[in-house]
Amino acid sequence: MELSYHEICRIYRMLGIDHQDRVFRGAQRYMSGPDDIVRTEAAEVIVDLAKSGNGPLYIAAMGCVTNIAAALLMAPDIIRDIVVVWTSAYPSHAPHSVRPSLNLVQDIQASRLMFDSGVPLVYLPGYHVGAQLKISRPEMEAHVRGRGPIGDCLWQLYDQNPLHRMFALTGTERRTWVIWDMIDIAWLINPDWVPTFLTTSPILTDDLHWRKDAGRHLIREAHDVQRDEIFLHFYDKLAGLQDPRPRIR
Repeated sequence: MELSYHEICRIYRMLGIDHQDRVFRGAQRYMSGPDDIVRTEAAEVIVDLAKSGNGPLYIAAMGCVTNIAAALLMAPDIIRDIVVVWTSAYPSHAPHSVRPSLNLVQDIQASRLMFDSGVPLVYLPGYHVGAQLKISRPEMEAHVRGRGPIGDCLWQLYDQNPLHRMFALTGTERRTWVIWDMIDIAWLINPDWVPTFLTTSPILTDDLHWRKDAGRHLIREAHDVQRDEIFLHFYDKLAGLQDPRPRIR
């Protein structure tokens, strides 16, 4: 958590934005049971914003949902005032075990709460859906590198991806890389880029499979992405950050 906090602050600095009162520390552990409240600064901010009266609070979750679960347990009434947009796992009708999804399995209790509580949920499956958001090295070179400090940072992360070394991948110059979490923001910018449908909220079983029940409440679930439209918008945003300095070699 602490590493993520400081990385987010670093990103803000590269964008020239003050991170004060914008970035908050989250959970340092996962829930130990369905009623375990992991109190965090982030959870308190969620509660305060939800109760601000400024309309529904949309929460884009790009990892474990411990902080959101804590906020719901701390103040159950905010369920009327928030919408959770979360990417993880497989489509709710898929027969696969959801174990490969780190966003979900690292905190089973919090994940189950998202599907059981009735909180308004926009569920954006990572596998098969978000996994379509792939970018190649030529695209990174042409549209990301040299686009301001943030563009160069993203290029360096791509060019020196530690996961390539971890998995001993070869031919990385010809491989694409999945940028899963863009799907949350893409849906918030333009829901047409991430087509969804209404379906009953799945039950997450003890053996980490989905089970459907026709009597359950509804959630909104993505079934596709408009990959090109999302990346074109991303490139256009970066183009506005063009850095006159020579590109990093």
